[in-house]
Amino acid sequence: MPCTTILAGPKATEDGALYISRNEDCSPDDAKRLVYHPAMKNAEGAVFRSFRNDFTWPLPPESLAYLSVSDSATDGASEGEAGFNEAGVGITATETIFASAASLAIDPYLPKTGVIEDSLEDSVLPFIHSAREGVLLLGKQVETAGAGEGCGVAFVDSKEIWWFETCSGHRWAAVRLPDDACYVTANHARLQEFDPEDTENCLGSPDLISFAEENGLWKTGVRPFNVRKAYVDENTARDTYYNFARNRVLLEKYCPSLRLKPEEDLTFPVFVKPESKLTLTSIASGLRNRYEGTDSDPYQTDNPHTAWRPISVFRCSQSHILQLKPWLPLAVGAVTWVSWGMPSLGVFVPVFQGAKWFPKAYGIGTHDADSVSAGWAFRKVQTLAMTDYRAFEPIVRRVWDAWEREAEERVNRIQIRYAALVEKSAEEADRFLQLESDRILEDALTRARALENELMTLLTRKISAKFPFNGA
Repeated sequence: MPCTTILAGPKATEDGALYISRNEDCSPDDAKRLVYHPAMKNAEGAVFRSFRNDFTWPLPPESLAYLSVSDSATDGASEGEAGFNEAGVGITATETIFASAASLAIDPYLPKTGVIEDSLEDSVLPFIHSAREGVLLLGKQVETAGAGEGCGVAFVDSKEIWWFETCSGHRWAAVRLPDDACYVTANHARLQEFDPEDTENCLGSPDLISFAEENGLWKTGVRPFNVRKAYVDENTARDTYYNFARNRVLLEKYCPSLRLKPEEDLTFPVFVKPESKLTLTSIASGLRNRYEGTDSDPYQTDNPHTAWRPISVFRCSQSHILQLKPWLPLAVGAVTWVSWGMPSLGVFVPVFQGAKWFPKAYGIGTHDADSVSAGWAFRKVQTLAMTDYRAFEPIVRRVWDAWEREAEERVNRIQIRYAALVEKSAEEADRFLQLESDRILEDALTRARALENELMTLLTRKISAKFPFNGA
């Protein structure tokens, strides 16, 4: 499903943390769940089985514990979208991308048996100890079982970030994000120059270049090899409306001196050094972008048919920002900030790597509205606000912006306290962390329900004023 991704290396951020983030634009009525998957020992011959298709993969003897932000359809058992594992490796999967018709005619996707978004986190994250291992394992899956669809995937660990792209049914390429750079993408493959000899920064299927040369996708011997020109180079009217403008607005947000044309994809640089250091807030605002202040803002103009598709859309199931501070203990240094639903009307809630369970509301929810799940508590606020975006969005943002500032300060205090406690007693530190995690998550729910009631009151009075029928 269509998404938007933002990555930032440690020398490109104000706090020195590594960030990978993404909007999952899929279904507005999917109450995503937080799931802690404990470490497991797997029986000999055990295999992973996809929930959505026939993809299978042999399981190693042991699985690492990991967090997933999971689809409700599987009761949280699989279909993970993002999270950290106990080794401190994080993943966001996936950004939907598209190979060219020419490359797919030779090596098509395998939708029935290949690895797809719904199986990717759960078949990779429990078995890797570094971002590079994640790239290699996913690459092996694509080479062996095939890709069921086009996808872009980010991996992060304490040292580096890798961006992985499928190029066709069995070909893939991945590049290490420069430490001082950021990367954005919106539903199209963007990797370009690729040097197979530079294995510190480039990894790919063994025949990535030779396959392209042998099948007329790339002229033999021409270097440097360009992944996009060989496997992807198709620009369509859909791209101009749907993808390019999102890339442009984010690149110009983080590098204001750039002057890009949304219809000219090849003018987009792949990695850029931001002109101001990125922060948790600036990444969140990128995921919330709706072309505010322009005629292409569909919500302020009340026009769902504007020239460009915005980054923040109502059908976003969830948005997440994985923040990794490698100088801190892993339990508190790796935080998955999750926003349920539409990010421009949502709030990013911190989920610590070291938390082993969550309040019940965060582990339940279906595609039908309820009064108990976290997913629907946050979504109801957004649905009410959308009835009059211009009037209600400022109210919602005032509450959530203040809450996020408080939450970031609380997280900083928790990180300092945990680091001090863990030197004396790991058990005491873990108890402290679990208690504080529960408090933050419960507080976000309390605020959401209060905000829902505030909007309901205002909407009730607005409707009454419109249809007064006052009498004697």
